[in-house]
Amino acid sequence: MSTDPTTEDKAGVVLSVLSGRETVGEAAGRHAHLSERSLLDWREAFIEGGLRELQGSAARRPPPRVTLLEAEAAELKSALGEVCLELNVWQALGACRQRYPEHG
Repeated sequence: MSTDPTTEDKAGVVLSVLSGRETVGEAAGRHAHLSERSLLDWREAFIEGGLRELQGSAARRPPPRVTLLEAEAAELKSALGEVCLELNVWQALGACRQRYPEHG
């Protein structure tokens, strides 16, 4: 298998493992550029969505937990940005009150 396997190559290896003809370790060992982790990812993608999931980068998508953690991190970054903005407004307001105490 080349370093860039086709969808058919991936399917052949996955089906060989799923059918019990060989283990993940044996299948990965037969191909110089195939890690057991990649094969496990291919197997998961195939089980979830068939051949279509083995095409392109779909088989290289992050695990669901990583996706959830990335979404949570993005949400926390947004919340932190809002808090920082609010703090800046309060600080600017405080500076204005010190500069013009008769107006505030």
